[in-house]
Amino acid sequence: MKFTLSTDTVCDIYRSELRERGIEYVSTYYTIDGCEHKDEFTRDEQIKEFYAKIRGGEMPTTSQVTQNDYEEFFGEMIKKYDGDIVHITISSGLTTSPLFARQVAADILEKTGRHIYIVDSLAATIATRLVVDEAQRLRDEDASAEEAVAFLEDFVNHNHTWFMPFDLMHLKRGGRVSGPSAYIGTALNIKPILRFDPTGALVVMQKKIGASKGVAEMINIFKRDSAAKPHKAYIASADSDLAEGMLKKAKAVRPDCDIEIAMIGPVIGAHTGANAVGITFISDKLRSEV
Repeated sequence: MKFTLSTDTVCDIYRSELRERGIEYVSTYYTIDGCEHKDEFTRDEQIKEFYAKIRGGEMPTTSQVTQNDYEEFFGEMIKKYDGDIVHITISSGLTTSPLFARQVAADILEKTGRHIYIVDSLAATIATRLVVDEAQRLRDEDASAEEAVAFLEDFVNHNHTWFMPFDLMHLKRGGRVSGPSAYIGTALNIKPILRFDPTGALVVMQKKIGASKGVAEMINIFKRDSAAKPHKAYIASADSDLAEGMLKKAKAVRPDCDIEIAMIGPVIGAHTGANAVGITFISDKLRSEV
């Protein structure tokens, strides 16, 4: 292998799986029940317990990976491994963590001559997972760090993600929608459909009456915009009862694609609330063309 691969835990690949795949990781943080935790989930039961607490009224908060975290993490990485490092981050449209990563990588290059390449996934959770999957493929095919980064920086712009938060009152409690909007939307059963835009920010694209119409619209988008070539896709689930049905619908429109359900972890789940559902796939179109 010509480079070592690392990421942050917002990719929502279980930590045990990251270790099995030879991918290093830096942990993000969430606070629930008044206690701060590292995002170290390794099985579905832990995520289900997390969402059960949200359904019970808990309002978790999150903390980003700091510059000090990256100094410690990358410092250990260059001691442990020889050669280049490629690191995949959460979207810079959601947090300043990628900026910290770049600053620390630049300092290390200046002081040691070691290259740490930062790839902004322009996404989070299962969408970042898809970028990590591709990065691992390139690593295992013996691509150089420069070749991998060039491919991935194009790839992220063809990585499309659409999702539907379920609980507007949760979004209200977190300050992400106004009280009147949450009450009116809940009364009318309005479900917003969001996507990651070309800058990696989340934007509301549509509003549908009822979850079934929201799911149907996301499947229509998947059918319309997914790449002609068979590819990997993920159904995102914040412990959602809708995920299995959405998976069946996605497989029906693209039986040639490899599609599976992946759970949304605590850092993003703290903001979406329970029951959110979505889809990540590859498109021949750039995000800017949708």
